[in-house]
Amino acid sequence: MHGSNQNLHQDVIRIIASSDQSFDDAVREGIRELKFGGKHNDLEFQTFEVVQLQGTISDDEKGCNVQFFQAVIDAAGVHKHY
Repeated sequence: MHGSNQNLHQDVIRIIASSDQSFDDAVREGIRELKFGGKHNDLEFQTFEVVQLQGTISDDEKGCNVQFFQAVIDAAGVHKHY
C-alpha cells in the first residue's frame, strides 16, 4: 500500500451507506462494500471522508427515536498496477 502523501493519481468513489444500528455501523459497512462489492477491484483504497450524516426519525405516541442512519462517504483509491 502506498502512503497517502505520495503524488499518485487517485479516484474518488462516493458511497451512500446505511444502517439501522448507528452512524459508525453505516460508515463501516460502506467501507467494507468498497472491497467486497466487486465494483472497484482495480483500486486500492487509502483514505475516506464522511461528507454527510443523515437519517430518519420515528415520531409516534411512543416517542421520537432514530429509525435509520445514513452516511455519505468519499473514499480515495489509487489504481493497482499488476
